[in-house]
Amino acid sequence: MRIALAACLIGAGLLPGLATAAQPNGPWITDDQNVSLEAFMSNQQLYDQLTSIWRRFPDKLQLEQAGSSNEGRPIWVARLGNTEKPAVMIITQQHGNEPHGTEAVVNLIQRLASGGASSRQILDNLQVLVVPRVNPDGAERFSRGNMDFTAPQTSVDCLRADGTLDPAKLNQRLGANVTAYTGADEQRRWSYDINRYHWTDWSQSTQIRCNPGLAGKRHFNPGQNPVPEAVAVRGIYDRYRPIWLVDVHNQNPAIVLDDVDPEVNRPGRQVTGSITWPTHEDVAPAAVALSKQMAIVMKQRSQELGFMEITNYYYERPNGDIRRGGGDPGIARNAYGLLGSERLATGETGPLGGSVLMEITGLNSRGQKSTGMLRNNIREMLEAVLLATANGSLTTIDPAEADRLLPPGNESDEPLSNPHE
Repeated sequence: MRIALAACLIGAGLLPGLATAAQPNGPWITDDQNVSLEAFMSNQQLYDQLTSIWRRFPDKLQLEQAGSSNEGRPIWVARLGNTEKPAVMIITQQHGNEPHGTEAVVNLIQRLASGGASSRQILDNLQVLVVPRVNPDGAERFSRGNMDFTAPQTSVDCLRADGTLDPAKLNQRLGANVTAYTGADEQRRWSYDINRYHWTDWSQSTQIRCNPGLAGKRHFNPGQNPVPEAVAVRGIYDRYRPIWLVDVHNQNPAIVLDDVDPEVNRPGRQVTGSITWPTHEDVAPAAVALSKQMAIVMKQRSQELGFMEITNYYYERPNGDIRRGGGDPGIARNAYGLLGSERLATGETGPLGGSVLMEITGLNSRGQKSTGMLRNNIREMLEAVLLATANGSLTTIDPAEADRLLPPGNESDEPLSNPHE
């Protein structure tokens, strides 16, 4: 089916470098369409789906509770594959209002468990770890943070470039690592942004170092990261020591740049997803290289299918500046690249240390109608990198190709015009 589909796409002129389709990046909602969050699984529906797959394939799938959320909901990890082989790890929905990754990985888990030639090759050669919903509390309210409203508006980075404290920046509470939630009471309340709390050493985090006078308080204990969801993800990582990790999110709208290479993307079309790798300066070159190889595989799969526009998560802003994605060591893509780098430094042999951020368009959703397409985009790219890892082709790729294949997108306040309007 995939070979036939690819042939049809080539014949129709829908692959990069060829004519742009008449309807850009659909499907679009129509005037009389009812758009509802019912397109996305609730926590109970997620648990039911995972349990159903496990009951059908108990020899293929193991479910473990990796931890509990701030409000006590379970955080599950699905394990598939060969426990004697290298582990790889996928996490989704750190932000509760970014649900497409959860839908995609549940579909991925089902496909892997149910078999097929590529699935057998993946499961024979890898142990696949999937956390389908890191933030069940935020998902419950469709909000970004983890709903811990006792979270402080933590300090901005108070460190100088050489790592020493800058007294002038101490205790500046600007809310850099928490996120707002406006509930039914219409009050703006703050909770933790989980994706900023994967520090390799919590005692060295800016939350601890920038607040030395608060060490006795719960949120400032150097020995305990106060974000249980991040602690759960880190626990899985430490237990299974995966060679790479993919973190799936949703992004704001972006447009392909006009001067992009037409063999890579189609100018002017809406970006359907973005990929990037660790941007912290201490991530080992070998870890960055593996991350880029993973990104290339994902990009190449998108080009084979033809209905995706995948760019780098470096946006060109209207003033010409490039958003470099941030070097914060607590962000998952940096933290797990740094952890892999530490393992390499101790003599552990690679490949390892791969860490990729995948962002799929959907924060300003085009509605229920596009959920299936976006879910499939994610699943296709994840399956591609799993297969390339399993068959060994991943490490034969020239990582320098990432800079050519993944140009920056163009940040946009609005998506392309809806042809129904």
